[in-house]
Amino acid sequence: MADCTAIYQGELDTLDQIRVSPLSRAYTFSDSIYEVIPYFSGKPLCYKEHFDRMIQSANLMSMNVDFKNVTNDIMQLAATLSDQDGYIYYQISRGVDNIRAHLYQDDLEVERFGYAMPASFPSSAISAMLCEDDRWGQCNIKSTSLLGNVLAMNKAKSLGCKEVVMHRDGIMTEAGASNVFYFDSSCKVRTSALSENILPGITRAILIDALQDTPYSVLEGRCAISDFNHSPCIWLTSSTKGLLPLTNLIGSEYKFEKNYKPYQDVTELFNSAMQSHLAASE
Repeated sequence: MADCTAIYQGELDTLDQIRVSPLSRAYTFSDSIYEVIPYFSGKPLCYKEHFDRMIQSANLMSMNVDFKNVTNDIMQLAATLSDQDGYIYYQISRGVDNIRAHLYQDDLEVERFGYAMPASFPSSAISAMLCEDDRWGQCNIKSTSLLGNVLAMNKAKSLGCKEVVMHRDGIMTEAGASNVFYFDSSCKVRTSALSENILPGITRAILIDALQDTPYSVLEGRCAISDFNHSPCIWLTSSTKGLLPLTNLIGSEYKFEKNYKPYQDVTELFNSAMQSHLAASE
């Protein structure tokens, strides 16, 4: 980890040498956004989509960001992932205060930080826990304000789970660090429609596009968690998880059908779409 390449305000260094002020608004207020861009053999997956989402988050936060500097930072980090699998974590905060204050100064210099991490991505099915979604009301912003996710996921960890599936009043929102899809009892692929409570996942969009004009085209809408009791397969999507099925879901009667043929078909369609996106990045 210490040798991991990082960048702060345009200056490359190792991660253990990066120093951030305790008055960074990322630290004091979570007044910051982030992106995680996956790389496969040194090639980014859907770089433009990740970058566009970062711009959208900055706009929703009224942050004045010079994205030419952001591009330069990410390109320098990407050069260290040549021919490797891994990801780039990139964070932008509103800046560093002279003294902690809710009202930020209009002339703050935007603070930029990121690192490149060689990594392998999980592929084995995992367990999850069903829980109430008590996060703040604008989860469509990819903000570093993730305390609700952290508390819920660590409670799930104590029960042997690696994720949570959240809901509001019995209607599914998303997972702690993923979007959620499932087959209902009629073999329809379902997922929550985008709203201010749901992050527009890049992998989510890849899957939905891949399944268009197939027998598994996705039905987006209000998804009742009671559907899980009769679902043969629930799975997560994210940049680092790809497609990851759930073996069980604590708090429901869900039973995973490991060899469910429709899910195998969906996986094949998704993998083909992934390869097309990676080829397009060359």
